[in-house]
Amino acid sequence: MLNLPFTSVAFLNPWILSGLLALPIIWFLLRVFPPVPRMVHLPGAWLLEGLVPDRQTTSKTPWWLILLRTVLAALIILSLAHPVVNPAESLNLRGSLRLVIDNDWSAAQTWSRQVQSAEQYLDRAARDRLQVFILTTTPEPGQTDIVQQGPMTAAQAQTIVRGLRPRPWPATYGLTANSLAAATTKSGIDTVWLSTGLDNGSGNDLASTLQQQGSLTYVEPDAANRALLLLPRVRAGQDLSVAVNAAAGVPDKMPVGVDALAADGRILDHQTATLISDDLPAEVKFSLPDALRGQVSQFRLSARNGAGSIVLMDNQFSRKTVGILTSRDESKSAPLVESGYYLSRALEPYADLRSGELDDLLKQKGLSVIILPDIGALPAETLDTLEKWVKGGGLLLRLAGPNMSKAENFLTPTPLRKGERALNGALTWDKPQKLAPFPKASPLYGLDVPPEIEVKQQILPEPIADLDKKTWAALQDGTPLVTAAPLDKGLIVLIHTTATPAWSNLALSGLYVQMLQRIVGLAGLQDITGIADGTLHPQKILDGMGALVPPDSTVQPIDAKKFAAQMPDSIHPPGFYGRTGVSKVFNLGDRIKTLTPMGRLPLGVTRVGYTGGNETDLMPWLLALAFILFLCDWIIMLVLQGIGSNALRSALRGGAVVVLCLLPLPAQAQDSSADAIRQASAIHLAYIQSGVATIDSTAQKGLENLSRILNERTSVEPAGVVAINLSRDDISFFPLIYWPISGSEQPMTQDVAQKVQYYLDHGGTILFDTRNPTAENQNTSALKNLTSGLDVPPLVQAPKDHVLTKAFYLLRSFPGRYDNTALWVEEASASGRDGVSSVLVGGNDWASAWGGFSPPEGSNQQEIALRFGVNLVMYTLTGN
Repeated sequence: MLNLPFTSVAFLNPWILSGLLALPIIWFLLRVFPPVPRMVHLPGAWLLEGLVPDRQTTSKTPWWLILLRTVLAALIILSLAHPVVNPAESLNLRGSLRLVIDNDWSAAQTWSRQVQSAEQYLDRAARDRLQVFILTTTPEPGQTDIVQQGPMTAAQAQTIVRGLRPRPWPATYGLTANSLAAATTKSGIDTVWLSTGLDNGSGNDLASTLQQQGSLTYVEPDAANRALLLLPRVRAGQDLSVAVNAAAGVPDKMPVGVDALAADGRILDHQTATLISDDLPAEVKFSLPDALRGQVSQFRLSARNGAGSIVLMDNQFSRKTVGILTSRDESKSAPLVESGYYLSRALEPYADLRSGELDDLLKQKGLSVIILPDIGALPAETLDTLEKWVKGGGLLLRLAGPNMSKAENFLTPTPLRKGERALNGALTWDKPQKLAPFPKASPLYGLDVPPEIEVKQQILPEPIADLDKKTWAALQDGTPLVTAAPLDKGLIVLIHTTATPAWSNLALSGLYVQMLQRIVGLAGLQDITGIADGTLHPQKILDGMGALVPPDSTVQPIDAKKFAAQMPDSIHPPGFYGRTGVSKVFNLGDRIKTLTPMGRLPLGVTRVGYTGGNETDLMPWLLALAFILFLCDWIIMLVLQGIGSNALRSALRGGAVVVLCLLPLPAQAQDSSADAIRQASAIHLAYIQSGVATIDSTAQKGLENLSRILNERTSVEPAGVVAINLSRDDISFFPLIYWPISGSEQPMTQDVAQKVQYYLDHGGTILFDTRNPTAENQNTSALKNLTSGLDVPPLVQAPKDHVLTKAFYLLRSFPGRYDNTALWVEEASASGRDGVSSVLVGGNDWASAWGGFSPPEGSNQQEIALRFGVNLVMYTLTGN
């Protein structure tokens, strides 16, 4: 290969350029040999037959015709030398090629760029017949070391690259350097490091090791496209918030979207964070109604993949089950109907409430909190059972009252004085007290204290040494209002006034609701050490692209005592760990927290960016130009030879048609020609871009996961997923198109409608997904509005024996994220394409299910949704 200096053009067959040396000879020959003489019919020419002239004169070819033919010859020589523009970053590969590919958690956000660049370099290696080595920087699942693969051919390397996936743990550059030290081939290797632009430790050492074995080119994304990390900032009982972190150098005021998602994949709220380079990480707060707050199961960066873009929420932040004592032991307890009313009204929007006698509540499973308002005494057996329940991890919330002030202390955070303190009696100089601001160490810190709240009576604790540490709220005179203390794995909280307005107007305020919410939210925050057999077993894990999947045999349990310090690795990926009924979240952002860009590399290392440009082959264009010049020469010769005007006109018409066919296509068509060839050469799954980032990201992720399932389970091997813009993209290459409906669609333009109609009429299939389980909703209306210009055949609900139920798997339904909407297909009489429906309509939000939504506990809904996706593709490709 020959690279021209100061250009991005290279010749793949440079030895053919030596033919340019023959151009002077061609010029001389064209000058010496005259053109074909012009034929003129002379009736009396027979009289001259047999005469031999004394002198013969040679006519010379015109100089401009010689120049034309010389240029034609030069174009042919240049085209055979095979010039290309932007040849694989214009690398000067002298020996073998080694691709070092970052495939850690951060690679999920740059993966498409890395794979595209890898394919470009492998194309270059294939042309130069170079040996190729592949080295990743992240251990495979269950492995603790990294092995360099190779030498191999470029075709074999392409197969390996296509099978690579990002992993949800950090890269280990130290292990990668050790792998290089153990390799047999250690010299004469030109390395291209396709990086994420982040330094996970020892990056400079790895670069030095690579450079010792040959040249090194470090390819990195620009600062705006480097991976972002979502950090947990959620505290039980407090406002929902997360933080977005970025490496230094991020563009100032770059907006980043964050979604709060429910367990079924619904977006409950969307907020935008603005990254300030000097003020990172950027915190994002979510203000959700109480009914929705308890439904949040995870936070996710919009339009970004990977474990680093997700913060999972475990059961300590989930909707709690609260038991309220609403009836009394007949011999010792006072009526509690009124207290239960106030507590129920405060907690029912965001907690599941159960009521009854204490013995009955203690027998129920799944209770996180038990509330005892103004209980004076309990039977000994009941008290023992309640104490064991608290020690096992329960949260006991008690509220004071007349009965409690007269009885003996039991299960209280601190010893209590007998009797109550009256602040509004006739025999006291004290006045009702207002609340003091909550201390910073209190879980109630941050709540606004209304000035109108007054406490008229309270129960006072005995003065003890650590009373301040147990006080969560106090009155302005310093006396405690809320105290708390742990009891083994459980927690006891006491509010020193009544649950009703009898002793205070606190029960009539919004602060009362907020305080109860935060206290109840603390359930499940107790120490996890010592549970089960001392280990936390994997329940669900995040894969490299950020989907929750069941753990395989490579995932190992985590020692409960080391859980807080455990870093994600190849045997402990992020996800949920625990035991039955107890789940502890293992978030990547809890462990990594900071991001560091790759610093200065050793002298001599070439640093380039992911340009995103493909090689442009100039050979077809030069041959087309040479052919046009040949046609021009042909027409000129017809004129010089005096061919009849009719023949000349026919030749000109034919030449004009060929020239028009060979004229350069518009710039947009030129740019998309490579994509068109790629899309036509293999099966691709495709979706229509809705213009909504979250919907498009979900569609992309869902189809990518479905492609992986098809590759693993069937003979169908999709080469990738394509996002379609109907206004400019050709859709004829795709057998199946997924069309998610956002709800804001407008009728198609005439050109777009014609394109879609032609696609449907000539073998294409479109799955319209309204993404909503209700029969009539905004998205359904939007679909009707969208397809108003199409000739859609009659549709019926898919019968029980439809081909889609048995194309690959045997199915009874077609679930997605939802499983309560019908799938509509063409009537059997309307389809003339071997039974394949050109239009399918449903609303089960299949892309969310394919992409890894969390199904209900114990449900295999996601697996059935993936099976439907397999059936759908097989049905589209093979027919009935």
